[in-house]
Amino acid sequence: MELGVLQNLELLPVILEKVAIMEDRMKKYAPPLTTKKEVAKFLNKSPSTINRYIQIGLLVEGRHFYRKNGKILVFIEDAIFEFRDQLHKGIAYEETKV
Repeated sequence: MELGVLQNLELLPVILEKVAIMEDRMKKYAPPLTTKKEVAKFLNKSPSTINRYIQIGLLVEGRHFYRKNGKILVFIEDAIFEFRDQLHKGIAYEETKV
């Protein structure tokens, strides 16, 4: 192996530490995304659009949200971040069979 490659490998722990710090900072400043209203605002949609996404299967129970006490919707933040990325790329619509 070349010396340059070994030097780059030694940088990996430093890079991973910086990524972890950035993730922590991002979580501190990111809005909570557990209610329908918060998710709608984050996605720049209306709560009725969120309801429609649930009805047509874009947002899936058990993947994007769960029901607390059988009724109250609680959204899963990581899944909502992923959904937003898919929505912007048009992938979310392709995965749904209406």
